[in-house]
Amino acid sequence: MRQIASDGLCFSGPINDETSAAFVSALSKFEPSAPVVVVVNSGGGEINAGMAMGEALIPLQTTVVAQTVCAPSCANYLFTAGDRRVIDDDALLLFHGGAHRLDEAQLRKAIAAQVAAEQVEAQVAGVRAGVQKQIDRQDAFLRRAGVDVNFFRWMAGFNDLSDDGRLALCPTPDPVMILYSDRLLATHGVTVDASRGPRSQAALDAAVRALGRSDAVCFMR
Repeated sequence: MRQIASDGLCFSGPINDETSAAFVSALSKFEPSAPVVVVVNSGGGEINAGMAMGEALIPLQTTVVAQTVCAPSCANYLFTAGDRRVIDDDALLLFHGGAHRLDEAQLRKAIAAQVAAEQVEAQVAGVRAGVQKQIDRQDAFLRRAGVDVNFFRWMAGFNDLSDDGRLALCPTPDPVMILYSDRLLATHGVTVDASRGPRSQAALDAAVRALGRSDAVCFMR
């Protein structure tokens, strides 16, 4: 991360507790009333760390520029926090969903394989409480950012569709991330003020290949 001008900041790299704290500290040096440009290039990282970064952006007058790749936690919490949102040339703004309720049957099965039987329900309850706390924080963040509070719940609904239903919306089988059209983002309050990223599945596939990546990604109109 580096300050690129008196009114600009560039963040690049993974999102974790350390980088989040450095980002929040750097933002604190800017005047709340002064416009700030924040350029982000990140493959994402930890949910809570990303939310802390987004929460620090919201009080400022920011233009957030997604450059090269802005994926899960970057897209979820940094890009959405901007007053103005810009997608740079061929940049990939990729979503994978945010904090969401877990399948408790699967969770219980995974925990049961690791702890004594009498400890399972307490462990499940602890995880459930932690996830709910994340969801509540995420909802509060989205409200402050002016984004539909059901944005990530809407994303999660994609996984509940039949195989044919998913393929009708997304031509890529089993995508790990999704690039939503500007139109779809706008319906959930994520207005993109300038977009120079891919606008079709073919353009998205080409941009992914140009970065030397092999991720299964989907363009959804």
